[in-house]
Amino acid sequence: MPSLIANVKLVTPDEPIRPVSIECADDGRIAAIHEAGATPSGIEVSLDGGGELLAFAGFIDIHTHGANGVDLSQARDETVHVFAEAKLKEGVTTFLPTTWTESPEALQAMARSAAAYRAAGEPFARTPFLHVEGPYLNPKQAGAQNPARMRAPDLAEVRALAELCPIGLISLAVELDGAPDFIRAMRAMGVQCSAAHSNATYAEFKIAREAGLGHLTHYCNQMSPLHHRNVGLVGAGLLDDGVMIEVITDTIHLCPDMIELVFKHRSCDQLMIITDSIAAAHLGDGEYPLGDTTITVKDGAARIPAGNLAGSILQFHHGLKNVADITGLPLNEIAKTTAFNQARSLGLTDRGAIQQGMLADLTLLSRDFAVEAVFVGGERRV
Repeated sequence: MPSLIANVKLVTPDEPIRPVSIECADDGRIAAIHEAGATPSGIEVSLDGGGELLAFAGFIDIHTHGANGVDLSQARDETVHVFAEAKLKEGVTTFLPTTWTESPEALQAMARSAAAYRAAGEPFARTPFLHVEGPYLNPKQAGAQNPARMRAPDLAEVRALAELCPIGLISLAVELDGAPDFIRAMRAMGVQCSAAHSNATYAEFKIAREAGLGHLTHYCNQMSPLHHRNVGLVGAGLLDDGVMIEVITDTIHLCPDMIELVFKHRSCDQLMIITDSIAAAHLGDGEYPLGDTTITVKDGAARIPAGNLAGSILQFHHGLKNVADITGLPLNEIAKTTAFNQARSLGLTDRGAIQQGMLADLTLLSRDFAVEAVFVGGERRV
């Protein structure tokens, strides 16, 4: 039966923020956007926002390893179920479970865990793809990942993973031997590639771009820095007007001044908020296992014993609030960075904006960015 999300403020790219009611059809898509005062009668109201709640297209987190005590690397049957339920509470309706640098066998176990959740009907947030971050990384930019398990890009390994679970995104060091040919092969398979944990020069970045590279992973973190004699990957993000840029907006991976700089000098059309969250997200300070090591969470930062940052404990809606507070940009511009850009870059043309015919995946926030309700396919799940 059709339902109505009534009296909310529409926040979607390229449209004015205004009061509307959103009609959801039986097929889980948006049937119509009704302007204020034109709400149809005879349709069940599933939620009334009282004219106060902000309606965003459901957030899309393309880079997240875990939350609420579980991490994809644990690869248990229940792992992605727990993970997906936690992401919903952040307003995330679509996410890419993200792997860790591991052995081929361990990566396959992670892929099976994600596939099992998909086979169970995705009862919480949607998981259209896997994000493979590592093992094709540069040990000199290892961060919290294990350099002993890093290796050259392996097309056969990725094809075997894709047979277990669809892959949408691969993060790799673009300067590795064979990387340009690997990127071309991935693009032919419909897989987006992103530069990550990389010491690439700007010249090596340009070769990768010509091969089909589309993203920069967790911008500024574990990548060649900006230098006046070689601008590196950080400079590439400032020079290239087409590459998509992941930003962890926890004010730790990027300080507030850097977040302001990035949003001032790069268009919202290029930027994508991510969390890069780990199992400790939603749990607070303490010590938690991560792969072969232990991480300590203190004052909002997760670190391995060596002191390197190990992902984040950021929740997506908090990252959005940080961007809004720091930049002062209009919310319908920032909305491009929460779902629209992620969807377009991954070829997900059925989500990322609030429009007739799109999936009725919606996140409703209070004016202080608290998650008040989340709908997936028109069904309220939070």
